Amino acid sequence: MNISKNQQEYLVSMTSKKLGVPEAELRRELQNGTFDRLLGTLPRGDQQKLTAALSNPATAQAVLASPQAKELMRKIFGEKGNTAGGK
Repeated sequence: MNISKNQQEYLVSMTSKKLGVPEAELRRELQNGTFDRLLGTLPRGDQQKLTAALSNPATAQAVLASPQAKELMRKIFGEKGNTAGGK
């Protein structure tokens, strides 16, 4: 699953609003691979699972491409269809 630059920007923007975190701070965490804000919103067991999945690029791509992840993104962002209007 490849997402466009516009889709990335949209996801960062919407996630930052949902978490109440400035976009610049969230972007910095994502670029550093820390995900502290996101992980802080999850139960401990889920934090460990997500960290393990995201630490392996192939696993992360597979997880993000799954129908469950796509449906979850639609629910999180409150939209139907494609979450960012792209691919």
